[in-house]
Amino acid sequence: MKNLRLTPLNIVCALLAVSGVWSVIVDQLAWKRIALGILLIVILIIADQFFRLFFQRIRRIWLVEMGFVVFTILVIWLIENQGSF
Repeated sequence: MKNLRLTPLNIVCALLAVSGVWSVIVDQLAWKRIALGILLIVILIIADQFFRLFFQRIRRIWLVEMGFVVFTILVIWLIENQGSF
């Protein structure tokens, strides 16, 4: 049971999965967004395993993964808003 630890990337993956299911229920034409969400979930699961391999303490994993999530959100926001500058 030691490997079943809650991390920020696990929380983000769960939120993306719920968002994908909700998109299917509400908007039937959101398949492109759902496909990108599934790809992002797979990437985040791989990143979570990568961070668990290098950092053994749960506190350090939380700090590094929270920084990774903030950095990823910032990069996505900058890419989406690059035309407005």
